[in-house]
Amino acid sequence: MKITSFKSLIQQMPFQYQAFDVRYDIWRDDSQRLVDDIFKDRNGKGTITISRGELLLENGNIEEHILKILMWGYPTKGRGKNIDEFMKPENFGPFIANLKELEGLPAISIPDIERLLRQTKGLGFSTLSKILYFRKLRIESLYALILDLRVINALNSGRFEDDGIGIFKNLRYNNAPQHY
Repeated sequence: MKITSFKSLIQQMPFQYQAFDVRYDIWRDDSQRLVDDIFKDRNGKGTITISRGELLLENGNIEEHILKILMWGYPTKGRGKNIDEFMKPENFGPFIANLKELEGLPAISIPDIERLLRQTKGLGFSTLSKILYFRKLRIESLYALILDLRVINALNSGRFEDDGIGIFKNLRYNNAPQHY
């Protein structure tokens, strides 16, 4: 099967409507002020819906935007304690400062990505790729895309026969930044 066979279908998909419901009680302990700000503008302290389109249009407060990206990407906070670790002020604050600095550049390099991952506890490549995608940053010369374990597994599945897909043959989560 070739992905390119579905090009016109993919172009017509309303991806911006892909959304997840996020419950206040799951997120209330992390960066409480930011969580409260996100939920107060919606329907109180219950459940909110965050869509891909909303995240792509947002250009306001960087901290709030990144928290919304995390909520969209991990509505139940994911597995383990990575989100909790990442949201600690001693990790989140320096990450925001570094990201603001990188956003001023025409493009981010692979070493920049590797440095962010090394320096930020709780931040994995899947999460970073989501942040870079929604912040509309360029990696080398191309806009960032979401590259998480699901995408990596799909690329490695052998189901696709498109020309050029072979370059992903050795793509794994632990070497994803080098292939990004």
